[in-house]
Amino acid sequence: MKVGMISAAHVHAQSYAEVLKNEERFEFVGFWDDDAERGEKFASAFGVRFYNDLDDLLDVVDIVVVTSENVKHPEHVIRAASKVKGILCEKPLAVSVKDAERMVEECRLKNVKLGTAFPVRFHPVARRVKELLDSGEMGKILMVTSSNRGKLPPGWFTDPALAGGGTITDHVVHLVDLFRWYTGLEFTKVSTFIGRNIHPDLKVEDCAILSLELGDIPMTLDCSWAMPLSYPYWGEVKFRLIMERGVVEVDVFSQNIIFRSNTRIEEQWINFGDNADRLMLLTFADWVEGKVFEFPDGVDGLRATEIVEKAYESAKLGREVVVDA
Repeated sequence: MKVGMISAAHVHAQSYAEVLKNEERFEFVGFWDDDAERGEKFASAFGVRFYNDLDDLLDVVDIVVVTSENVKHPEHVIRAASKVKGILCEKPLAVSVKDAERMVEECRLKNVKLGTAFPVRFHPVARRVKELLDSGEMGKILMVTSSNRGKLPPGWFTDPALAGGGTITDHVVHLVDLFRWYTGLEFTKVSTFIGRNIHPDLKVEDCAILSLELGDIPMTLDCSWAMPLSYPYWGEVKFRLIMERGVVEVDVFSQNIIFRSNTRIEEQWINFGDNADRLMLLTFADWVEGKVFEFPDGVDGLRATEIVEKAYESAKLGREVVVDA
């Protein structure tokens, strides 16, 4: 399958490109970026062609992976929709519900498969929990506590003009998508406590706690950039399920080798085991070709964007808000 990439802006672009370059399933054709210097450097690092014109790239690929700044996702997805068979867009799908709806509708009209990059769904730990929940072995979920905390991300991630928001925009969507997938339920209420307490010079929030209702299940979500710069790993996805017949505690990225060096003071954690990005990209290719029928699509990205938008509305109003049905 011939694949191209749009932009090296997002920190996940490197990981995706490594998969596309090394998997026989893909022919990594080339790369485009509206920042030519950044794009040429990225393309050179992976030994692929840099395209000066985006349409020239879109004319020769089957699918594209969009890893541009958040606010540019609608422009790039809609432009690609008339050219390719499938588009995998980095999360969040968009920074507003209105833009996300426009992207979903455009891809529907053009009969293009639009996927949202939610790799946590594909991690073996997350999938094992899905199997456990579907079995009914432990009964119903009574309550959920969860966190997706990480280090302060670099560059444009803290620029509201390019990111659309702070840690809520960056981190809420993963666990929102995961628990919609786990339960088949929709979120009905959101209450947000927001702050700029760790990096007070930012223009966006760096910490937040969401109190949500998933159907009738109460859930909390800590989405803060709370990890110090010296932390040995980028962050975490953790959650605890209080269930009728027990408790399930999950640390998705806990498979780490501890690395200590004589030349560096800080400790590093090197993740091992299955690569969730690789599993996601391979499944996306199969989904576009009709070989599998389940993948986080544009509507899943839209639903996650709705919760982000409601979270900011709750913070602005200082009260709980209802999610429209």
